[in-house]
Amino acid sequence: MVNRRFRPVVLAFLASLLVLVPATRASAQWVAQGALAAVPVVMNCNETRGDVAVSRRHPPAIYVCPTVVRLIRKKYPGAEHFYLVHEYGHIAEDTADEAIADCWAAKALAGAPNGGRYLVAVIELLRRRPDERSPRYGTPNERAERLRFCAEEERADALVVVPTPRRR
Repeated sequence: MVNRRFRPVVLAFLASLLVLVPATRASAQWVAQGALAAVPVVMNCNETRGDVAVSRRHPPAIYVCPTVVRLIRKKYPGAEHFYLVHEYGHIAEDTADEAIADCWAAKALAGAPNGGRYLVAVIELLRRRPDERSPRYGTPNERAERLRFCAEEERADALVVVPTPRRR
């Protein structure tokens, strides 16, 4: 649960994400492009060992547990999509570093149709988890803040306006 003192700040942030997302069809979402489109996505809960998704980089593959996806989708619709994009981040950046994959996914979603909705959902999920430290991810609140920062950084880059030269 979000501390009452910070609830208005969190709600304002979540609302700002939704406002920045362009209106799109409800079914639109981030889709792997280029070489990432060739990465197989395999439904296999044994490979994920209880996680929503995991990736292998050599050869590249992503494994998803449909059971965990349904559980996440039931309480936080859209959050499950972040985890898939996060796994693509491991492959795109060829890294095992969770923070790099998180930031890659947040930036990818920040510019994607409905990406803001997915980010809002996963940030809400993380903020409601107990604040236990993970050596790979940090605390859920630290991870949520990382996602927010990376998404805002991507939006700031996309919103840079190049001035029009003056006519003489």
